[in-house]
Amino acid sequence: MELLRIQNLAVGYPDEVPIVSGIDLTVHDSDYIGVIGPNGGGKTTFIRTLTGALRPLGGTIEYHSDGLRTGYLPQTKSIDRNFPISVVDVVLSGLSARKGVFGRYGHTDRERAGELLKEIGIGRLARRTIGALSGGELQRVLLCRALISDPQLLILDEPTTFVDNRFEKELYELLAELNRRMAIIMVSHDLGTISRYVKSIVCINRCFHYHPSNIITPEQLQEYDCPIQLISHGPVPHTVLSPHRGCACCEPDKQENR
Repeated sequence: MELLRIQNLAVGYPDEVPIVSGIDLTVHDSDYIGVIGPNGGGKTTFIRTLTGALRPLGGTIEYHSDGLRTGYLPQTKSIDRNFPISVVDVVLSGLSARKGVFGRYGHTDRERAGELLKEIGIGRLARRTIGALSGGELQRVLLCRALISDPQLLILDEPTTFVDNRFEKELYELLAELNRRMAIIMVSHDLGTISRYVKSIVCINRCFHYHPSNIITPEQLQEYDCPIQLISHGPVPHTVLSPHRGCACCEPDKQENR
C-alpha cells in the first residue's frame, strides 16, 4: 500500500534558497529506507519537512487518503533535558497529535506506555525525570514515544547516537521486526551497518538520489555526489570518498550547516 508520494519537493528554511530540491519519492507500507549523506547536506531538513516541522518550499507531499500515522524519533540534542517531565509523560506525549497538547490520557494509554517501556527494558524508569537519564536511556524513551501511536511510518534521525553497542544491536533487530507492520525511514552516518538492515537507500547532499537496493558501492556513491565515510566491520575494507570538484552539490561555498 502506498503511504505517501513526494513530487518535485524543495526543502529548506523560509525566505532562503532551498537546501535540497527536485525530490521524488514514493513510500509504501513495507519500505525500510536508509538516508545517508554528509553533515550539512540536507538530511535533517528533509526529515523535518516530512514530519511537518518545516513547510515545503515547493512541490507536494501527498499522504494516504485515510491520513497517515507517523512516529518520529528526533536527534537527542533537540530535546530539552532540563524540562521537568517524567519518562512516562514523555512517552504519552506521542499521542498529542491525536489528543491535543493538553489532552487527557486514560488508563489504557498509561498501560500502553508502561508496556512499551518494559519491552524496551526501562520500565523501572517510568517515574524518573528525563534530566536524570543517560543518553542511551533517553533514546529508548523517545523510541517508545514514537511507537505509542501505533504508526504506519516510523521516522528516525540518527537513532544510535549515544547508545551502547548492546542496545544498538537490539534496536536494529527491533526495527526489523517493526518493519513487518510499518514503513521505516532512518537517517544514519553508518552505511556499513544500516545496509545490512534497510531495503533501499537515499543519498542526500544538496541533491537527492534514490537507490532501490541496500547494496551500494563507493563508485555509486561518487555517482550520487554523496562523499560520506563508508564504515564497515569484518572483511570489507574501510573506504573514504573525497568531495567531487565541479559538482554544484559539493562546492565548498554552497555548503551550509544545516
